[in-house]
Amino acid sequence: MLRKRRGVLFISLGLVIFVVYLALANPLEALREIGQINVGLFLVAVVIDDVGLILFSVSWYLILRGMNVEVRVWEAIQATFVSLFVVLIVPLPVGSEIIRGYLVRNKKNAGIGKAVASVLVHKSMYNVSFGVIVTLAAVIVTTVYGGNIPMSNGFILFVVLFAASSSLVFAAILDTRMLRWVISHSPSWLRSRLFDHLDDPRLGLDGYGSFVDEIGEAMAALKSRVAINIVAFLMLALEWSIGSITTYFVALSLGRSINIWEIVLIYAVVEFIQQLNLIIPGGLGIVDAGLTGAFVFLGVPLSLAVAISLMTRLVTHWQEFVIYGVASIHYGYREALKEYLG
Repeated sequence: MLRKRRGVLFISLGLVIFVVYLALANPLEALREIGQINVGLFLVAVVIDDVGLILFSVSWYLILRGMNVEVRVWEAIQATFVSLFVVLIVPLPVGSEIIRGYLVRNKKNAGIGKAVASVLVHKSMYNVSFGVIVTLAAVIVTTVYGGNIPMSNGFILFVVLFAASSSLVFAAILDTRMLRWVISHSPSWLRSRLFDHLDDPRLGLDGYGSFVDEIGEAMAALKSRVAINIVAFLMLALEWSIGSITTYFVALSLGRSINIWEIVLIYAVVEFIQQLNLIIPGGLGIVDAGLTGAFVFLGVPLSLAVAISLMTRLVTHWQEFVIYGVASIHYGYREALKEYLG
C-alpha cells in the first residue's frame, strides 16, 4: 500500500512540474506553432524513433546469441519493451537491465549468470557509445562550426566521465577474477545475507561459484565473436543518435533547422536525467523543461522551443509508452495463458 501511495505521489509531482512548466512557457503560443506542423516530416521522426527501439532490442539479442543463449529476436524485443515499460512507470537505475535479465534467465543455454552478463555488456556498450558521440559532438560544434556548447563545458565533461566510469564498473563486475576475490575477502555476514542466496533453486544455480562460472563462460564466448560485438556496438551508437535525429526532424517539421550536433549535446542532458532519475516517471516535466531551456539557449524563440520539446516528447516518450504497454499486455496475456493450460 505504501509503495502504491509513493507511486501516485511521484506521478502527481511529475504532473505538477509539467503543468507549471506549461504555464510558464506560454502554451497558447506553442499550440499555434504546433498547428503549423509539417505532418510528413513529423511522421518521418516517428518512424526514425521506432527504428531506434528495434535497434536497441536487436543489439541485445546479438549479445545473447554471441553468448550462445538460444533466444528468438521477438523474445528479446518483447523482453526489452516490457522492461522499458516498467521503468517508465517505476524509474530505477539499471531497472531495465534487471528485468531483462530476469526474463531471459530460463532460456536454453542461459542461466542467471549469462543473463546478468548480457545486460551488463549491453549497458556498457551503450554508455561507451554515448560518451564517444557526445565528445565528438562537442569537438565538432566548437571547432568546425565555431559555436557554443548549449550547456556548461563542465557538465559535458561530467556526463562523459559518468558514462565511462559506469562502464568500468560493469567491466569489473564481469571480471571473474574480481568476483572470486570479492567472495574470498567478504565477511561471513555478507556472504550469508547476499551471496549464499545464489544457491536458490529458482535461479538455477548451485551457488556463487556457479554464477561466476556462467559469467566467465558467457564472456569467453562473446570475446570469440568479434563481428557480433562490433555490430552490436554500432547498432547501439546509432540507436542513441536516433533520439537526436528524431528531434532534428521534429524541429524541421515545425519550420526550424537546428544543427544536429548541437541537438546531440542537448540530448546529453536528457540522457543524464533519465539515467539518474529515481523519482519522476519518465522524467515528466523535468526533461521537457530541460529540452526547452537548451533550445532557447541556441536562440530558438520560447514558443517554438516549447513546441519542439512537446512534439519530441510525444514521439520519444508517449508513443514509446504506448508501444511498450501493448507489448507488456501481450506478454502478460501469453504467460497467463501458458500457466492456465499447464
